[in-house]
Parts: sequence; structure tokens; C-alpha cells
Amino acid sequence: MKNAKKHTYDMHRSNKPVLDGHMAAVHFGPENKPASLVYLHANGFNGLTYRSLLEPLAQDLDKHIIALDLRGHGLTDLPIDDASLASHTNYAKDLSAYLQAHIEDEVILAGHSLGANAAILAAGMLPEKITSVLAFDPIVMPLGARMIMMSGAGRRFLMRNYPFAKNAGRRRDKFASRKAVYDRYHGRGPFKQFPENVLKDYITDGFVPVKDGVQLACRPKWEQLGYVSQAQYMKGRIVGLPSGSHIIITDFVKQSKTWIRRAQRKNPNLRIDYYPKKDHFFPVIESDFSRNALREIMS
Repeated sequence: MKNAKKHTYDMHRSNKPVLDGHMAAVHFGPENKPASLVYLHANGFNGLTYRSLLEPLAQDLDKHIIALDLRGHGLTDLPIDDASLASHTNYAKDLSAYLQAHIEDEVILAGHSLGANAAILAAGMLPEKITSVLAFDPIVMPLGARMIMMSGAGRRFLMRNYPFAKNAGRRRDKFASRKAVYDRYHGRGPFKQFPENVLKDYITDGFVPVKDGVQLACRPKWEQLGYVSQAQYMKGRIVGLPSGSHIIITDFVKQSKTWIRRAQRKNPNLRIDYYPKKDHFFPVIESDFSRNALREIMS
């Protein structure tokens, strides 16, 4: 008996009303089917960045996967006029509003870095809607850093002194074209290990047209704020994740095996895999590894 012919689907886009604006998304797989998984990107990136990770999986499983652009990123136009909106808790509130308005059935959440945090936090806000979470390298800050981030003065200090935030604020904002962006980024900095197609997908929605060229869709100050607005207690939220959830964490922020063991004792149905030496960008650098984790949780 011959194997059934696999379907192929074109990527689709949507721009749906949420709160005080619209959230943009890219859709992979059969858009006429209910969404099986909603994916959230890292700080400064966008949903399309993860196309090479998500599209083959959606085609192979014949499942509908949505990759959202979070507030201040990609093609989403939610306001960013208030610095307090950049907190990871507010990203989760945006996500919860989107799910309530536009996703009828239960769904799995997955995300990377900031997106992983948003997914974990949203799972506590909408337990009836979210069946499980796959978090690629969530940002779990130590108590001292969280305490600094609790005040405006502390966040401003970190914007000047925390390397990731400081570098984000220095990013060149405008280029003559997307090709000029590619030529600048290819093989450099955090993009050094990015496959060519991933970098091009990031640039496509990561830069928007302006007079005389293109500029960053995620404004440099907004990206900075994403790094320093993390006062939420992630360890407690991780312990409360639904049964079958999966955390894959590195030492992008130095971790302790103690809290990981404690979390798994408190929630025996939670899987936490600790890879201290893995690159923070493993979801796009090691797409086969990451896709297998997605495949497993979607099965």
C-alpha cells in the first residue's frame, strides 16, 4: 500500500484585533483547521524568524501552527508609549487576550526566551485554554536581579549597564535596504551562527519600510526594556505549569540545579532538561533538535 500523499501549504498571514491594536501572525500548515500550537519569539525578533523550525513540522504533521509577533515586534501594532507595557507579564496578558478572542479550542503554547516566559505566564492566566507548554530557554532571573528590576531607577541603571540591554540600545536603527541589513548582520554578533534562511526571515519582518530605506520594527529602547522588565517570579510559574509541559534551559542566565530539582519534585509531571553549554539560540541553530521537542509535545 502506498503512503498517503502529504499536503503542502503556503504560509498565510493575519492581523487580528487585540486590546488597543492588532497582533500580526504567520500561519503554517492547514489554516482551515483549528490551531494546534501557538509559538512566541525571543526579544527583538518576530514570528517569521522561526519559519524554518515550524513550517516543516506543520507540513509533516498536517497541523495548523501560529507564530505571533508580540507587542513592539514585527508587524504587530500594539502601543509601546508606556514603558511599563514591556514587562513579560504584560506580554502574557496580550497573548491571553489573543487566545481568548481568536482561538476557540484548547492549544499548546511554545516559545523561545521572552516568548517562553510569555507562554509560561499565560498558562497560569488561562489554564482552561492551554493544555501544555514547551519553553525553549526561558529567562529565569536570580532574586537580586529581579529586585533591581522592580524599580524604575533599577531598570534605567540596567539599560545603561546590563550588556544585552546596553547593546540593544546601541543598535543601528536604519539601513538603505534589507539587503544592506543582511550584509551587515551576516556572520556577525548574535547572528554569527544563524543559517542564511533564518537571518533573511528575521530581516523580512524585523525591518519595516521608511523614507530612504528600512528601520528596526522593534525599536531599540523597546528591546532594551524587554531585557530589564523581568521582575516576575518565573520559578514559581514554572512549577505551576500543566501536566506534560517541558522546559529546555541553558546557562544563558546562570542556573542552579537546586531549583530545577525542587521544581520537578513539586510537579512530577513537568520535564526540565538542563543543557548548560547549549547556545541560547538553539531553537534556530539546532532546528532538528528543537523540532523533535515540538513534535513530541504535539503528539
